[in-house]
Amino acid sequence: METTSFIWKKGLFFIPVYLCIFLTHGEAQQLSPIRALTVPADQTNNSTTLPLFFEKEKPIGSAYLSKTWMRGKVEFSDHRVIPAPDQNIFFNFDKLNNILYVLEDLRKLDHYSIDSILRFELAGSDKDYSFERVSWISNNYYLMPIMKSTKGYSLYKRLLTKVSSADYTNEGYSSIGKKYDEFTDYYEYYIIFPGNKSYRKLYLKENNVRRVFKDESTLINEFFTLHDNEITEQSLLGIVQFIDDKKYPEL
Repeated sequence: METTSFIWKKGLFFIPVYLCIFLTHGEAQQLSPIRALTVPADQTNNSTTLPLFFEKEKPIGSAYLSKTWMRGKVEFSDHRVIPAPDQNIFFNFDKLNNILYVLEDLRKLDHYSIDSILRFELAGSDKDYSFERVSWISNNYYLMPIMKSTKGYSLYKRLLTKVSSADYTNEGYSSIGKKYDEFTDYYEYYIIFPGNKSYRKLYLKENNVRRVFKDESTLINEFFTLHDNEITEQSLLGIVQFIDDKKYPEL
């Protein structure tokens, strides 16, 4: 059994919005920008053709995994791996479109869609990340391993980002809405059953956890006699570890 360590967009708007993100060198927490990366995509998915007659404020959150370039490692579908020992490569991940951006030697920019990549790891200044394409579950999104077991239950989560576009309106005597786009991250959880042939989506609710683990009711009851019944990601991990330790211990 392995508990995974996470390593692996002012002005007046009269044209469609293009997101310009300033990414910095990912080896330290505070470094000046190395270049501006303009991504030709309306990340707010705002399809209106009407102009926005207000000064848009700085967004809250981001469509990208990090505000800085990150170091990392990528395994492609053909099992080719980057970076090679002599490559100076940085990465960032578009959470909305599942696109990995690759910056080589601070000048050559490439991007890869989900069908090109099996897995990748990114190391940020404050957090590390690991993403895998589990094809028998879906080829449309990545999952993040929380705990992987060769014999027992494995736990994964999916990172999703909700976009709330700026919707400010000023009618002269009153105003409503906000002047900024907002990106909010949240997760879906997946339990993979022993044998790696079936899975269920999990929610952070006790009744749902009990339904998913109905065949492990005795162990679930035992776990809750020892721990609080509030379900968080950490307690969900604890449940899976508890069951695996009892039924599927790995040598």
